[in-house]
Amino acid sequence: MKDLFEKKSKIYQSIRNYFYKTGSIEVFTDILLDYPNLDSNVYPIELFVFNEKKEKIKKYLHTSPEPKMKKILSEIKSDIFQITKVFRNFEGSYKHRIEFTMLEWYRVDYNLEDLMVDTKNIFIETSIALYKKPYIEYKGRRYDLTDWESITVDEAFYRYTGVYPDSIESMNRFLKEKETFFKETHDWEELFFHIYAFYVEPFLGLEKPTFIYDYPPQLSAFAKVENGKGKRFEAYINGVELVNGYDELNDPQELEKRLIKDLEKKRQEGFDYQLDKEFIETTKNLPKSAGASLGLDRLIMVLLNLESIHV
Repeated sequence: MKDLFEKKSKIYQSIRNYFYKTGSIEVFTDILLDYPNLDSNVYPIELFVFNEKKEKIKKYLHTSPEPKMKKILSEIKSDIFQITKVFRNFEGSYKHRIEFTMLEWYRVDYNLEDLMVDTKNIFIETSIALYKKPYIEYKGRRYDLTDWESITVDEAFYRYTGVYPDSIESMNRFLKEKETFFKETHDWEELFFHIYAFYVEPFLGLEKPTFIYDYPPQLSAFAKVENGKGKRFEAYINGVELVNGYDELNDPQELEKRLIKDLEKKRQEGFDYQLDKEFIETTKNLPKSAGASLGLDRLIMVLLNLESIHV
């Protein structure tokens, strides 16, 4: 147990040192929010508190520090980072928990490629802090953290399935061939996530650490869309997603449109959420920037070659 805490401490210290030496400001934002984070397939934890007048008020535990950090970023227009606990409902597996630890950071004047280099540096720094070298062993494989592959979502789909994700017909045909009881559907997102989860993601980063980028615009989240592709990436080692990065959207009208879409989807599922108008308004003052979130529990699992994040 002592050894585990010492290694975790080294990882956290090396991350902070990396951001300090590259000019970032560490910030601290509220965990308890007046408005929920709105993000596809992410559900906040609701709770009630009482103010000084003994009035009962609904609050939300943040699923990400993103809205509050972007409010700071829009004001100070400098590189920032934060390590914080976050909370998400309906989570649970060897790599999921309802409560987990997240590193989130933003770099001013960075593009997606710059952010990938930044991400790679974090992995190298943490490995060196632990082992004095940029190599790790995970699930019986050796990974050189200085050597990453970068492939698009389309390339990844075709490599592992022989189909591209822009064709509902092709994805239906693929699943019919693979699964005896599969029922054809015209829901693009359902098809995409089904194939991605079972036939693509497990192979990402298997041979070497991998960035997957250029997402379909429907899955662009808070990233800019250029040339029909969402400018975001995810980082994988041995099928484990570790980082989610964006070329940050700074168009308040487009952001509001995406948030309303998620709001309506969740209302159909029985969740009554409200928009954070201040967050939307903040976006117009957001500098050109790129930002990412990294699941620290998963990073620790991979760096220490553990079976799960539940340690």
